[in-house]
Amino acid sequence: MANAKRSQSGGVNIDGSTQVGRDVAGRDINYYVQGADPAALRDLEARLNQFLGEFVKLHRQLEEWKDLHNALQDLQVHFSICRSYGLELGRWDKSAEAGGLLDQLMTSIRRPDEIERLMYALSLNWEQCKLTLGQLRRFTTGLRYIGAAYDARAQTGPPLMIALDGLQGQIDSALHADDHAQLAELIGAFAKQNDDYLYQVDKAIRDVAQEINQLPQQIRLTASP
Repeated sequence: MANAKRSQSGGVNIDGSTQVGRDVAGRDINYYVQGADPAALRDLEARLNQFLGEFVKLHRQLEEWKDLHNALQDLQVHFSICRSYGLELGRWDKSAEAGGLLDQLMTSIRRPDEIERLMYALSLNWEQCKLTLGQLRRFTTGLRYIGAAYDARAQTGPPLMIALDGLQGQIDSALHADDHAQLAELIGAFAKQNDDYLYQVDKAIRDVAQEINQLPQQIRLTASP
């Protein structure tokens, strides 16, 4: 593409005789060409196709990362109440272990009613959290552009999704067994996995957005001296 230069209309002049302009409406791109050198046009077409292919791929990745981010954020919000109940359970156990004889006696008097109330509220909220986790699970089983889809039977796909699903089963078992100490620990672990997953997705969104911003620099048509 010797002697190429930009026209005032934003197109590209090839060999001083050919103008290539473009109009963008949504995803449709039209090129208007007058009197072209075939070799220069083939090169231009290849470079533009490369740009558009990479642009579409990255945008699909960005959309899927954003949808995954929204699903994880919904889970984080709904789980925040369970998280607070888990912290309260942990505090009850620690206060019973660390207190003096009088504190232990008062705790033993108050504990059954308080723990029963807390466990009931936790169970109700956990059922709602499982519905949100189910939505996240269904989304990750349909991943197409950002990595392997989740397969619960084969235990393949996003490692943090596998971890969240495994913790769900453990939390269900601890609730059924009325294991307060284990339950408090598992709830903390679930919250951490959710936070870690959300952090990774946030980082991926930033990385893909940066690639999209850098893409025009990689495909840019430059003028010859």
